[in-house]
Amino acid sequence: MSAAAHPLSQQELLDQENKRYHAFINLALFLSVFTGVEIVVIFLPFPPAALFTVLISVSVIKFFCVILWFMHLIYDAPLLIILFVAGLLIAAGTMVALLNLIARSDIDPAILHDTSLIIHSSPASPVVYESSVA
Repeated sequence: MSAAAHPLSQQELLDQENKRYHAFINLALFLSVFTGVEIVVIFLPFPPAALFTVLISVSVIKFFCVILWFMHLIYDAPLLIILFVAGLLIAAGTMVALLNLIARSDIDPAILHDTSLIIHSSPASPVVYESSVA
């Protein structure tokens, strides 16, 4: 191999690889600490809105750490990060739109408490659905 092919010396390449290795180890430790925080927060007496806010925030931080380092996007061109985030925003927007489109308040309460559908089953036979509506 010529010197032009590898402008860095063997020791410099090893040092760079060592830094990357330690970055991955530190990130794994960071993610494990955040996972521990998520588990602890679940058992604390927080209001549900605060609990979901904290859990979603920590999950988003963990998500971006994983995609940036473990998927090596941090070393790629900025255009690839922009394309990934654009796809993520489209997916999130679709999810929010669907959640707002279909709400529990839109369901007829009579359907939720309908007892006309009776389910019969026995160990020897499959589930049989009978309706008491004629």
